[in-house]
Amino acid sequence: MNQHVSYRHYSGTAAENYERYFVPAIAMPVAVELLRSADLQPGERVVDVACGTGVVSRLAAERVRSTGAVVGVDMAPDMIDVARSTAVSSGLTIEWRQGDASSLPLPDGAFDVVLCQMGLMLFADKAAALSEMRRVLVAGGRLALNTPGTINQPMEILAEGLARHINPNLAGFVRAVFSMNDPATHEELLHNAGFADVETNVVTTTLHLPPPREFLWQYINLTPMGAVVSQSPEAAQAALEDDVVAQWQELVKERAGAVDQPMVLATARA
Repeated sequence: MNQHVSYRHYSGTAAENYERYFVPAIAMPVAVELLRSADLQPGERVVDVACGTGVVSRLAAERVRSTGAVVGVDMAPDMIDVARSTAVSSGLTIEWRQGDASSLPLPDGAFDVVLCQMGLMLFADKAAALSEMRRVLVAGGRLALNTPGTINQPMEILAEGLARHINPNLAGFVRAVFSMNDPATHEELLHNAGFADVETNVVTTTLHLPPPREFLWQYINLTPMGAVVSQSPEAAQAALEDDVVAQWQELVKERAGAVDQPMVLATARA
């Protein structure tokens, strides 16, 4: 059994850990293609649905500048709290609102662009959420969203390790993040929600993740899995760590620490 157990316990809330670890390692690099496809212009009004701690909102604000407007919406109050406390570039402002994607607390036709990064696959009512996104857009307004594509090998290893050592149900949580990996699903949902000019494609983002042991516990502790894993026996946690980290370290050697993650990217017009 390895001796490095301190990584299991990260201080702060899940939202704080999300901003500290997940945003620079995953959310920021994944956002590059999303923002490119949105083609934001100065003066545009943008809403970021399922904004989390606000990385996409902040990037959008830099593009629409002081003449534009950005609203970030997330249903998790702790995410909104961290978003509000995170610095925004000088001269830019973002409005943060707590709200459900299936019932956005926003008026009809108030935005030129809707963005949604890595949220749609987790919405309980995807059709309602997309209908709401269309409702808040002006006629001809643009939508750009992404979801993770096919599960990468490190995450499949994690899913199997959690099922083997902690709880079989946790594997389902990991795989749910990658459940919308078929562009045809996006096309159908968007057309059914009344969008036009729907385009989908798969782009690959290369992620450079922290060392395996650190990333294992960073990822677990910023998700709802953290509470379940922390309550499991110490021996089970140690077995999970030994199992997953050993396999991840082999991948690090093979791929020099880089992980290629396909992302489904969809754009459309209201």
